[in-house]
Amino acid sequence: MTHRPPTLVRPPAHAAVAFRCEVTARGLAGSREVIVAHYRAASPRLAARWIRAQAQHLAGLLAPEATTPYLPPATIAPAGPTCPRPDEDLRMWASNSEWYEHAIRVLSSGNSYLLNVTDYDARYSVRAYALPTSNRPLKTAVPAGCPAHAPAGTGRHRKRRRWRT
Repeated sequence: MTHRPPTLVRPPAHAAVAFRCEVTARGLAGSREVIVAHYRAASPRLAARWIRAQAQHLAGLLAPEATTPYLPPATIAPAGPTCPRPDEDLRMWASNSEWYEHAIRVLSSGNSYLLNVTDYDARYSVRAYALPTSNRPLKTAVPAGCPAHAPAGTGRHRKRRRWRT
């Protein structure tokens, strides 16, 4: 009698996971939501990296520098201390490595990550969530009432000519 080690059981094949990342703006008065930017990431780290980059970009759009070339020559008024500053919150999140690592851990566990900031008239959301994807190629759609494939001998094949004798 010989002793054999147990056979290894293959882990079940999991579907590949992608991450849908998006930046949205929603008006506080209404229910209209606009997608500002979107991205499909292949890993939690890429999704968190995209969130960080978009937070910095959105902060730059909300509070541009005075030397920004696309601004018209106008007087920029300083904001008061009670004014909401979503750009500061976004820049703070983007520069904090602990919050970045926390986003990676949350996305790795399969949960969605959401970063909300609010201005006077809009709420801006930067979020990422998992999308299960299959490894199989997509099947082509077949019109109703048609067979899934053409039977052999049909289609654009030429018919043989019969010679008269």
